[in-house]
Formats: sequence, C-alpha cells, structure tokens
Amino acid sequence: MQLLVILLILTQQKSGRRHDKRLADKESVFETIPDTIPVYADTAFIGEARVHKNLLLPKKKPKGKVLTYDEKELNRIISSYRVLVEHAIGGVKRYRCVAERLRNRKEYIDDTLLLLSAGLWNYHLAS
Repeated sequence: MQLLVILLILTQQKSGRRHDKRLADKESVFETIPDTIPVYADTAFIGEARVHKNLLLPKKKPKGKVLTYDEKELNRIISSYRVLVEHAIGGVKRYRCVAERLRNRKEYIDDTLLLLSAGLWNYHLAS
C-alpha cells in the first residue's frame, strides 16, 4: 500500500534561517487545519498541541529512563508518516526552485515554480 502525501498549506517563502515553529505561529497554520485532520509533527511543535487537538508528536525519552514498547511503536508510526513528507520536500528541492535565487520581475512566479515542482514530484511518485 502506497501512502499519498498531500500538500495542505503553502506559506510564503522566507529568506535566511527561520525556525518552523515561529513561521507556523506567524501564519496561523495550525488554526486553519480542521481538528478532524491528524497532523504528524516533530517535537519542535510541542506547544501547538493546545491549538490543534489532533496533533501527533513523538514521545521524548525521559532523562535517565527508557521509553516503553508502546511509546516506541507510536514513535515509529509517526516517523513513518513524517518520512514521506521529508522525502517529498527533498524531491521538490531537487528542482532547485526553493534553493536558488530567482531574479524575476513577477511576484507570482515563485509560488508557481514551487507548485510546478510539487506537481512534478507527485508525477514522479505516480509513475
């Protein structure tokens, strides 16, 4: 069975190094996703569990203790979904439209190139 990764939200591109949590807060990302949709995130978004009730985060190992088998299994399930997203991001980055500086005069070109790259990656997965 092959899982389908769907791009739900596309935020504005930002130059430089920015933390995902700060950008998500600024764009109100988690407020726009309905609570019926599960969101698999990493531990950087630990505070967003108050905003989105269906947020699934991996469990951190307590200091000096070990995770239980069930906690490890839940972490494996969460990471199996998240790795698909990370691979999709890497596939889109292969087209270099998010890594290179595009010198154009039309503002809509940036978003169009990113969506085109995402479409090409989805086509690659389908074939």
